Amino acid sequence: MSHTNAPAAALELDGLRFAWPGSPVPTVAIERFVLAAGERLFLAGPSGSGKSTLLGLIAGTLAPQAGTLKVAGHAAERLSQRRRDRLRADHIGVIFQQFNLLPFLSALDNVLLAARFSKRRGARAATRDGSARAQAMRLLSELGLRDALVQRPAAQLSVGQQQRVAAARALLGAPELILADEPTSALDSDLREEFIALLLRECAQASSALLFVSHDRGLMPLFDRSLSLPELQAEGAAMEAAA
Repeated sequence: MSHTNAPAAALELDGLRFAWPGSPVPTVAIERFVLAAGERLFLAGPSGSGKSTLLGLIAGTLAPQAGTLKVAGHAAERLSQRRRDRLRADHIGVIFQQFNLLPFLSALDNVLLAARFSKRRGARAATRDGSARAQAMRLLSELGLRDALVQRPAAQLSVGQQQRVAAARALLGAPELILADEPTSALDSDLREEFIALLLRECAQASSALLFVSHDRGLMPLFDRSLSLPELQAEGAAMEAAA
């Protein structure tokens, strides 16, 4: 039976290797990993396990030293930095630990940066909600940022509010892959539950895959699959040592 119309996997890693200068072993060594389109994966990432390096490789801010890395079917490992940036803008939404908001822009304008950097995501937002602005307003409202808050400069928002703005920006335009790096760290328990519900609902409706990295193992049951980064790397590291 033909499966030519099936969507490409959101993420495929094969023989992926990356070592920081001076390191005797690779920081990242993954033989094979696939995140299916629309799949929700919880990745436990303890400090020092290589989590930030792995996310940097997937997001394209770092280049692999060996192996292949595909995002939504697009091979990224041999692209220039400029083309990796374009791939990220079009196909990946990232919720950074440090948010990476522009402090002088309003909450709304920070979310709309995703559409400014990617016409593709702007068009996808317009298809669903009429315009990128309408989708941004909806996401911010559902995340508890309403009325005057959406026009307030990011620098004047609380840490928790900034985190929700970063989430709305990542979700805008339904990218195929959402990378969430400790996205609930600044939220209280009630807001955390609302945030997770919205994140999972938006990903499901858009068929976006979600790679959710967190120390909060209590969230694991909400996901299709859970894995620890040391488990993910164990096979690759063993093969590297035996080579």
